[in-house]
Amino acid sequence: MDFKYIVLILCLLLLAFLLYKEISRANKGRLVWRVLASLIAVICFALLIIPVKYETSLRRNANEITLLTAGINPDSIAKLKGQKYSLASADLVNAKTILIPDLSYFLATHKDIKKLNIYGNGLSDEELKSVNGYEINFHPAAKPNGVISANWQHKIKTTEQLNVQGIYQNTSNEKVKILLKGLGNSIDSLSIEPKSDKSFSFNTQPKQTGKAIYQLIALQGRDTLSKEPIPFLAGEQSPMKVLILASFPDFEYKFLKKWLFENKYPLAFRSQISKNKYSTDFLNMDSLSLNRINASSLKKFDVLIIDEEELAALGGSERAAIDNAVNSGMGIVIRILNAKSITPISGRFGRFESPVPKDKQLGLLLKDENYKFSKLPLEQTLFLKASQNDQPLVADGSGKILVNSTIKGSGKILISSLVSTFNWLLSGKTSDYTTYWSEILSKAARKKPEIQSVKTTPQFPVINEKIRFVVDLGESGKIPKLKIDSLKLAPRQNIELPFQWDTTFWPTRDGWNNLSVNQSTQSFFIYKNTDWQALRNQQKINFTQLFIDKLKNQQRKTTITDISFQEDVSPWWFFAGFLLASAFLWYESRILTI
Repeated sequence: MDFKYIVLILCLLLLAFLLYKEISRANKGRLVWRVLASLIAVICFALLIIPVKYETSLRRNANEITLLTAGINPDSIAKLKGQKYSLASADLVNAKTILIPDLSYFLATHKDIKKLNIYGNGLSDEELKSVNGYEINFHPAAKPNGVISANWQHKIKTTEQLNVQGIYQNTSNEKVKILLKGLGNSIDSLSIEPKSDKSFSFNTQPKQTGKAIYQLIALQGRDTLSKEPIPFLAGEQSPMKVLILASFPDFEYKFLKKWLFENKYPLAFRSQISKNKYSTDFLNMDSLSLNRINASSLKKFDVLIIDEEELAALGGSERAAIDNAVNSGMGIVIRILNAKSITPISGRFGRFESPVPKDKQLGLLLKDENYKFSKLPLEQTLFLKASQNDQPLVADGSGKILVNSTIKGSGKILISSLVSTFNWLLSGKTSDYTTYWSEILSKAARKKPEIQSVKTTPQFPVINEKIRFVVDLGESGKIPKLKIDSLKLAPRQNIELPFQWDTTFWPTRDGWNNLSVNQSTQSFFIYKNTDWQALRNQQKINFTQLFIDKLKNQQRKTTITDISFQEDVSPWWFFAGFLLASAFLWYESRILTI
């Protein structure tokens, strides 16, 4: 028997019992009112259990629907008129909506739909592809509270800095503190004022190698608002071979040679003693003849560091060999001391002199990474001019350039007017010295083509959601063998780029996972569904809005009609009737009969 019929039978029995009690009561005063109140109480009680619907109509487009997505405020759902649809990802427990398990399939089977009214955070990339060509009205959810943008290097060398950058959006009325934590230690922190957005940039040099997970923590008083993982891989410095040609062995060369040796760079060092007589050192590599610089000797190095005086003292054939080596991909770093150029290659860069600052302290900034170094106790007067084809690398606090670079053939030329970086080491600022020279060498070094590379999308893959791998095999035309654990993946070849293959995968385990590509292994990180929630919500809002702007919402011919649908009568009306009737019966039996 249907549940509502059971309720009706029980309520009828209850009504019969109440009527019997009223009729058999000795005091017959107000009998009609008591019978009426009993009838109302039982009817209202029954209607509290059995929902009552009524037919209504709404004048709207017959071929448009209201689609609810994750992030919609539950209080605003009741204000939306008409039939409502929702995606499974919206997770709307109590809302009365029609569930759409797969949006693309739903739209393909409902050809009459031409317009979507989307509420909440919006749609994912795959879902946006399925609504291409539809007319869309997007009503985004409120701004998420938390980190809405974040980026860091997923692979670094042990000599490089890990740079964590992003934007925190504080929509609350209280101050929020964000903290970068690694291996149990607090690295850096920043406070975010109420009702404000603020960019952050945290830098650190990890000490360990291999897989690591740092954390970006948001605190409000004693409460932890979020704890976001920052996974990365720290690898050993690749063997970048460095050649130093010095006109004289100053302190800058002495400390640089020691640092390169300790960080396992293969290094050949030549210093001039007198005319055509040299002192040579070979660290982390075999010795070779450096009496004359030629093409064969330069092929063995990725970076040449030389001062302008030594470059001018070289013979014409040696300078020509260096010029050809740079065109072929080798990088060169030229140290300058004078405002006037004395070689053609260093003359490519303009320079000028400027007065010494009052505090005689030089503050430096990495232009690309916005990294601020500790101040150097230098009376720096020589600076560089940047042309349209240059890329400045290091500047002071006022923007005057101290290290500049330009492309020449397949290689790079770097020029530096900063001659005493060893002062960082003398003052205990080892991380600044390491960051500076790691950046200079990586920018200048000969670029080695990768045999294969793997890219993953999206930026923050989570469990049970599709992840896409793009494998670049260089010049190899063979089909790659892709495998995760014991599961073999089927690659698909790019028609336009035959050396590129892609495949998809639905991860079921969060944390570090391994993708086997032929004979090598690539590690990738899968996040939990609760990780970086504010950022992923903001990305959805941004992507949906950008998609709609590109779509330009071409108006379609739609038919305005009266759409009939059923609405539930609010149970509060029946609760109020039951409460009033019960109150009257109690009041009459307890007060009026006295």
